[in-house]
Amino acid sequence: MDQQLIEILDLLHRHDITYWLDSGTLLGLMREGKLLKNDMDIDVGVWSEEEQKLKKMLSLIKQAGYTIYSASYKGQIFKYNFIPNYNKHKRKVDINLFREADHHAWCPMYYFIFTSNHEKSEDRGRKFSGAVRKVIRSWWNRFNTKIRLKVDINSFPWRPFLNIGTWWIPIQYFKKIEYDTRLKAYIPSDWESYLEFRYGRWQVKKNDWIFYKDDQGINDKEPAEIIKQLKH
Repeated sequence: MDQQLIEILDLLHRHDITYWLDSGTLLGLMREGKLLKNDMDIDVGVWSEEEQKLKKMLSLIKQAGYTIYSASYKGQIFKYNFIPNYNKHKRKVDINLFREADHHAWCPMYYFIFTSNHEKSEDRGRKFSGAVRKVIRSWWNRFNTKIRLKVDINSFPWRPFLNIGTWWIPIQYFKKIEYDTRLKAYIPSDWESYLEFRYGRWQVKKNDWIFYKDDQGINDKEPAEIIKQLKH
């Protein structure tokens, strides 16, 4: 298995953090037996109640050569990113903190407002959009990791550049997790059903995949809007 992933999992185990492999990381390992070649993130899910344990291991993450930043939404941290400082071949580690509401696990998610290169548009506009997104992403990463280590996605200067949605996952997929002896990692017990929920025919590679349009685990409404509707 990937050495970087082994190192991250070892820290999670040593700090007794309840976690599960998620998203593209889970998909790649279960479909291909390895991390997806073009997916430059390691995706891990934890419950928000694990945050204090997570904080205790952050000093070791820094010692391992990562810069750490957190993202919050309306005052609540929902994501920790570990970004390799020197090794360009290492992946960014995304740890999403999930909370529970209405029989679902939820966590804010965001993406840049510029359209994807896969969407239909004039060739010139598509190339321009791609170039602008690269500039914004580069600026975003540089600002986050070198200037501000805590980002509130709902506030200026980030909010004008982002669409905010919600990971909205039926609670049963994350309430029951199990240790996979082959992967030496925790995964959702009903991982096949979970991958089918997220990706449809997950066994088949999709070259035209656009995560914020095709992933069935995403609700395009902001968490605050969803929670507000639940209260009425």
